[in-house]
Amino acid sequence: MKILIYGFGRMGLTHFSILNGLNPDHNFSVIEPNKILRSILKKNIKAKFYADDSTLKDSFDITLITTPPSIHLQLLEKSVRRGDKQIFVEKPFGGYTNIKLENISESSNINIGYVLRFNPCIQWVKSNINSQDIKSIHGQYISNTIEKKPTGWRNGEFSGVLNEMGSHVIDLILYIVGNDQIQVLSSKKESIVSDIDDVVEATLKTKSDIFVSLYFNWVKKDIRKPIFGLEIEMKDGFKYSIDQQQINKYNINGKFIEKIAVTDLAKTVPFYLRGVDFTAQMLDLLGDRKIMADVNDALKVNILIDKIVNNEDNTGR
Repeated sequence: MKILIYGFGRMGLTHFSILNGLNPDHNFSVIEPNKILRSILKKNIKAKFYADDSTLKDSFDITLITTPPSIHLQLLEKSVRRGDKQIFVEKPFGGYTNIKLENISESSNINIGYVLRFNPCIQWVKSNINSQDIKSIHGQYISNTIEKKPTGWRNGEFSGVLNEMGSHVIDLILYIVGNDQIQVLSSKKESIVSDIDDVVEATLKTKSDIFVSLYFNWVKKDIRKPIFGLEIEMKDGFKYSIDQQQINKYNINGKFIEKIAVTDLAKTVPFYLRGVDFTAQMLDLLGDRKIMADVNDALKVNILIDKIVNNEDNTGR
């Protein structure tokens, strides 16, 4: 299988390692403009390295775009024109302002890297909780990721806690509730360290009257490790607290009644790196792509982020 990777930073290397571990016979080509990095990689990585894609005319079986989001759409259009069979783009997909595809008509082969969908706890929720029985969902992401003002694209419109980390949680909520229109009731943001959003709060409501609240903060100094989580309240009063490690269930009186740990749910994978989620994602890309977010899913996330940013109660970016 011919595989092209645009960008060989952390995510490019992660996906390469998993795909290579799953099948060492894959034929890899890598676009990495950094000359020094390219020379180091050539000595240690079994792949063809290029400074750009100008000489690549033939189509690839799989193309992975793991560059900064500012050039996602440009590279996506190139990949489509080249006839690449499957295209995988890392999240956040092109930044929140990209809410439609201008020059691409066929989107069934475009996949977006919202990897939290593949977490065993999330898959349990998807399989065991009926969205019609949900009363409310609270989604959060808290960390101390940004300690000083970032440089480059991470301090501009393609970044921010809402776009980079909040998009993960928003994708999960849309994935759980299904194709349900969501109205933004209120939102506010704070720029504490960066020039964009470091803290975001929002309240929303779906067309079927599921109340949604969001809280994202990546400048919270007393947090040692990033905290991701969902709180789901059912119409019957039962509640679920979900993170990447476990699901806790509470009865109508708030009494704890059951815990389901990720170790109880996790299936083995043929190549383990950074947990089962990333390998499961690549296996899905190689397979039938039943769980993978497609480009329309990602555009719905961007549309909702755009609504949150531009809500009349918010000052925007």
